[in-house]
Amino acid sequence: MKLFSILPFLLISMGVFFNDATVYALDFKSLPDSSANTKGDTLPPGVENFPSLVQVTRPPADTLKHFTYAVTLGGDYRSGNVQRSLYTINTSLDYLNPKSIVGFYSSPRYTYGRISGELQERELFVDFNTTLWYSQNDAYLMAFGVHEESNLRQIPARWYGGSGIGWRIFGGKKRPNTLIKLSMTNAIVFEYTDFITMQDIRVIRNSTRVRIGTTLNKMAFNSTLFVQPALNEANLRWSSLSTLAYALGKRLALSLTADHTYESVVLPGRRRTDFHWAIGLTFKN
Repeated sequence: MKLFSILPFLLISMGVFFNDATVYALDFKSLPDSSANTKGDTLPPGVENFPSLVQVTRPPADTLKHFTYAVTLGGDYRSGNVQRSLYTINTSLDYLNPKSIVGFYSSPRYTYGRISGELQERELFVDFNTTLWYSQNDAYLMAFGVHEESNLRQIPARWYGGSGIGWRIFGGKKRPNTLIKLSMTNAIVFEYTDFITMQDIRVIRNSTRVRIGTTLNKMAFNSTLFVQPALNEANLRWSSLSTLAYALGKRLALSLTADHTYESVVLPGRRRTDFHWAIGLTFKN
C-alpha cells in the first residue's frame, strides 16, 4: 500500500487545490463566518495530538466549484534525553453538487513516528465514501470502503466496507437554522483484519455514528461517536472525537480536542484503549 502513503504528494503535485478547506479537529462550517452548509456529512478524520499544524489550500477554479480539498501537515521533533520525531500528512477531498444525487468524500492520512531511532508509529488510513440524495433529502443512502495499517496495534492491513442510511435530524433541509446540529447514520460493515502475530479476524459489524455540533458567538463544539459491535462474535470497537474551538479570526481558531478509542480484541501486551487530547491552532482559507 505504498501508493496510498504518497497520495497527498501526488495530489499536491497536480496543483489541484479547492476552497472551503476542512482542518483536523474542527469543522469550520460551524463557525459564524463560514459558508453555507453544502458539504456532505463527512466522517471526521483522526486527530493528531500536537499543535504544529500547517494547511495548504487555494481558492477553486470555477469548473471545480463543487469540490473541497484540504491538506494538513504536522510534525514534532525532540532531542536530548529522549529523541522523538513525528510527521503526519492528512488530506480531504469532497464533492457535493446540489443538482446531483451523487456525492463523495475521502480523507486519506498518514502518520510516521520514531522514538530513540525505533519505529513506533506508521499509521495509514485511506477511505472512499459515496452518498445518494444527500443534497435533496435529510434521509440519504451511503456506501464506503476503508483500508488501514497500524504499527501501534501490529496490524499490517485492515479492510472494511459497507452501506447504510443516514439522517440529518437537526440542521438539515427541513430544520436548517437550529442551534444544535444532530445527525445519525447506521450501516452494516464487513471487516477483515490481518494481525502480525495472531489469527486474522473476519467480522460483520453494525456501525452507528452520532454527530452533534453547536455554535455560540465565536465558540464552536463538535463531537462524533462511533459504536461498532460485531454481529457474529464478541468483538467491539468504539471511538469518540470531540473538539471545542474559539475563532481568533476568519482563518484562525484555537482548538482543544479529545480523542478516545477502544478495541476489545488486541494483541497480547497491547492496551485496548487509547486516549489523547491536544491544544493547537487551526487554519482555513
